[in-house]
Amino acid sequence: MNIKLYSAKGCPFARRTRLVLHEKGAEFEAHEVDFRNRSEEFLEASPTGKVPVVVVDGGDALYESNIVNQYLDEIYEEPKLMSEDPKARAYARIWMARADEDFYPQVFVSSMGRTRGFPEERISEAQEKLKATLSRLEEGLNGREYLTDSFSLADIAHAGNFVRLHELEENGTVSLTDYPNVTSWMDRIEARESFKAAG
Repeated sequence: MNIKLYSAKGCPFARRTRLVLHEKGAEFEAHEVDFRNRSEEFLEASPTGKVPVVVVDGGDALYESNIVNQYLDEIYEEPKLMSEDPKARAYARIWMARADEDFYPQVFVSSMGRTRGFPEERISEAQEKLKATLSRLEEGLNGREYLTDSFSLADIAHAGNFVRLHELEENGTVSLTDYPNVTSWMDRIEARESFKAAG
């Protein structure tokens, strides 16, 4: 299978699709997107103008990282990143939805809010909500290494934003030591070769 990936190094959504491709050991052709000068080829492939976008055999373009990642898990046999058990898959998808609806927006506003000119009230609210989300992750990881029965797309859905989360810790916005289960989970994921390769 020929896969062309449109990606951007700093984008957490693109990072998680790169992580899946490296986890699968898939060969792919990477194209770095310059958002200040988006090519016609990229805009033709990406109706939203966002990354990641995967173009597969026949020229079909797939986008929205969690959906792309489920597709990649289905077309590449090993390692499986979703459980064979329907209930475990459902829980994985719940965590994936929470990553998109809670974790990513909160991290984004907390880390980029001032740069983007957001009101201080909105930034403070995002920071408080992020702490609540980290507490929920802490509870979900109690007594387990990963969010479901093994390393899965649920973990990867969050891992794309670990870089920004560390930046928030460095500037004192959050203290990850308050969330020991989250910290050890992050350490396990960041130790994986796929995470390092995804950059």
